[in-house]
Amino acid sequence: MSYIIGSGWWCTESDDNRDKLYGNDSIRSVLFHEHWYKSIKRNASPERIYIVDSNSPVKPSFDDEIIFVTLNENGGHATNLNGKYCGWMRSVMHSMSYAQNCNCDYYVYIEQDVLIHGEKIIENCIEKMNKPYMFGKCNNYKNPLQQSFFIVKKDNIDVFLSRIYQITYSDSEISPEKKFALATSPLFPLIPKVLFVKTNFKSKFLNRITWRLQNMAAKFLGSYNYLPFGFGRDRPLDMKNKYFYFQHGTKEELDAFFNKKN
Repeated sequence: MSYIIGSGWWCTESDDNRDKLYGNDSIRSVLFHEHWYKSIKRNASPERIYIVDSNSPVKPSFDDEIIFVTLNENGGHATNLNGKYCGWMRSVMHSMSYAQNCNCDYYVYIEQDVLIHGEKIIENCIEKMNKPYMFGKCNNYKNPLQQSFFIVKKDNIDVFLSRIYQITYSDSEISPEKKFALATSPLFPLIPKVLFVKTNFKSKFLNRITWRLQNMAAKFLGSYNYLPFGFGRDRPLDMKNKYFYFQHGTKEELDAFFNKKN
């Protein structure tokens, strides 16, 4: 069960110009990276950790176990895009390609604002996989899946990435969540991708209904396992569980997590 962990990096001391930010400001800091790294070292045993930096003005400190690669531009967020792919998607594609060219069995992505809990949490997931892909289940936001912590079997990386590249629409036109679900589908060559493009009707109600239907269709067409635990962006958190992960942590949630560790 050897695996490579991939992640992305973006940090700035300037004001973030996104319309909405989730969680406590500390999760976007250099200090939080240390907590992120400690949670991995405590609960996982990766062959390597590969971080793709979106040309961030502020870099974290890291040791020799982390490979830190800097792109020459920031792809931005899917809602504020610079090019075809957002910074998050670029970090996935780049680090997944690295894993494909390493001696490993699986690729694991853990986003920079995620904390994991439970000794051998990744091994526990892999033991329960009967499909090549495993993503987080999304209960609160109705997306087909969550992508802050996921696993792909190395044997399927080529197929998965080639399908992502074949989708001609940008991340602002078709969300990364939908792209991922579609890329796992046995029917991928037959799926009209245009059906999943973000709509721009005058009616917000119609846009919302279409969005829901697209997510339901992507979920139905996809072929993947869900992580055998919560929570990611879902709430509430239950930190008594043997295994869990979460992102967008509030100050209260982070304090509870660190007190549990102490």
